[in-house]
Amino acid sequence: MTLFILLATVLLALVLALIVPPLWKKRGAGVSDAEGREANLAVFRNQLAELERERDEGSLAAAEFEQAQGELRRRLLEEVSSASTAAPEGRTAPSRKTAIALIFVLPLLAAAGYAQFGTPRAFDPLAAAQAPSLAPEKIQGMIDGLSKHLQDNPGDTESWLMLARANLSLERHSEAAAAYGKVEDAMGGDPDYLTSYADLLAMLAGGKLSGKPLDLIEKALRIDPEHVLGLWLAGTAAYNRNDYAGAAGYWERAIKVLPPDSEDARMLGESAAEAKRRATLKIDPAQTVAGKVELSPKLATQAAPDDTVFIFARPADGTRVPLAVARVRVADLPYAFVLDDSTAMTPERSISGESRVIVEARVSRTGNAIAKDGDLQSEALTTRVGERSLRLKINRIVRRPAPGA
Repeated sequence: MTLFILLATVLLALVLALIVPPLWKKRGAGVSDAEGREANLAVFRNQLAELERERDEGSLAAAEFEQAQGELRRRLLEEVSSASTAAPEGRTAPSRKTAIALIFVLPLLAAAGYAQFGTPRAFDPLAAAQAPSLAPEKIQGMIDGLSKHLQDNPGDTESWLMLARANLSLERHSEAAAAYGKVEDAMGGDPDYLTSYADLLAMLAGGKLSGKPLDLIEKALRIDPEHVLGLWLAGTAAYNRNDYAGAAGYWERAIKVLPPDSEDARMLGESAAEAKRRATLKIDPAQTVAGKVELSPKLATQAAPDDTVFIFARPADGTRVPLAVARVRVADLPYAFVLDDSTAMTPERSISGESRVIVEARVSRTGNAIAKDGDLQSEALTTRVGERSLRLKINRIVRRPAPGA
């Protein structure tokens, strides 16, 4: 009996150490939380400055800079998510009720799990008690226990969510997404879970927020129209599809929720200002390139509806850095595109400053702006700026030579 109690206590401590602190945390960060976010934001700023330096020196292509900058923004979402759930001072998060319930319920679950699945020889309680923190093998042990429990109890929503969080802690993103997917309907009323799941799916899809991730984001915003993470992601999705006015609108709504002097608000303000600048550009049709892009029927089975389609315009002098980029989905094809200064990669060089450009389209399975082996691509067409009737057909597969070939 003593051994049983000890083992149950160890299991309880391991589980509660993982899930109770984030549930118990008050809505709204304290001084230490704010200091931690500021330190993280300083790292992000340094990384962004380093990217800008490499771009200015020419060692980093504009397309690569844009992708890396987007990745930094996505990482910043984790810093903003705690602010998105802020509540009036003195009021605790609804999740405290869950934490309190788990404190009382988990001992019973641990005992039941031990009675049904446990074997005393499979545990080393002294080692577990002496562990200063949850080591990966401990988390793996909990994952194994949860997985076994869920085989017989597939309707246990809390266990699926615990399994998702445990896999995330080990950076097993596919497994975490699969666990979230098992209880997608049950998380329908929680915008925190919905946006976390959306962000995870987008990361697994190479940063693509279209399709299911966007559906989850919109659902979260219907529940909580002021959810900062939801607004940030919705703005990013709008920006990616060249809806700059929509992006600015989402980001400005998020800014109103954040503390006005916070770093998050400043960064979102800069992004919103750039989106508004692009939305209000006065474009002369003579300084654009337009046409239609379509996918060859022969390659239709090689692309998924949510795969990203990049449409590029590059300088005719052969420079590889794009002047302008439009991004849509395979499901949008055939697509009537327009490339102009509003889709410029950088304000310093754009289509309006060129007389001739090279235009091409490519389907990326990973969402990466850089061509990969197996991507689908059109012929590169050289045309004058002002051409409005280009026809791009994506009709070949990108084949990269093997290293050393």
